[in-house]
Formats: sequence, C-alpha cells, structure tokens
Amino acid sequence: MEYVIIDTSSIVFGFSFNKDVFEIARQEFPKCEIVISDGVIGELRKIAENSGVKGSHAKTALLSIKSKNVKVHNNRGNVDSWIHKAAASYKNPVIITNDTALFKSLKQKGIIVFKLGKSGFLKN
Repeated sequence: MEYVIIDTSSIVFGFSFNKDVFEIARQEFPKCEIVISDGVIGELRKIAENSGVKGSHAKTALLSIKSKNVKVHNNRGNVDSWIHKAAASYKNPVIITNDTALFKSLKQKGIIVFKLGKSGFLKN
C-alpha cells in the first residue's frame, strides 16, 4: 500500500479556496491511502476555535476528514516531525504540504512532495 500524507497547511489552504485536498489527492493518487496524524486534527481543532474565515475552514475540514474516511495515525508530537518520520518509514510516500519550510526539507531528502495551488492543482 502506498500513502499520501497531508499536512494541516494544505487542508486549510485548500478549503480557503473551496478545494478539497482529500478529493484532489484521491483523484491524483487513486491507489494510495490518505493519511494524516492526530496532531493535524489537534491543529485543525485549535484553528476552528477562532471565529472567522480560517476557523470556519478548519471546521469544514474536520467534518470532511470524518466523511472521507481519512486514516488518522496516533501522534502526540510535532506534526512536521511525524511527517518526516512517516515519510522515512513508508515506501515512496507522497506528501502534500503548503508549509514552505517543510516542503523544502522533504524535497532535499528526495521525498515526493507537492503544494496545493489556488486552482486545486498539485505542483512540485
């Protein structure tokens, strides 16, 4: 089984432009399982506490995670650290993140990494 790991930054970014990164990942990588960490859930819950646009996007993302059957791995630590560890332990994982520092560090390690564009296309 191959995996697509999605970071909080791409989830919130996508929903802010009415793009569902989970659906986009399923279309682009239909044979892969979509994975996030429970740290991502925690970050989304924290963002959802805010009243405003980002808070509402985070709430929508949390509902989407439940309805899209996204696999959630247990992780109580830093999300970026978990992504690095997961990327090292999975065979040929795909990472989707809009966090520039994380994107660069993963790319330097030769990991397949994409950013979600405003149009809903993945770019690397």
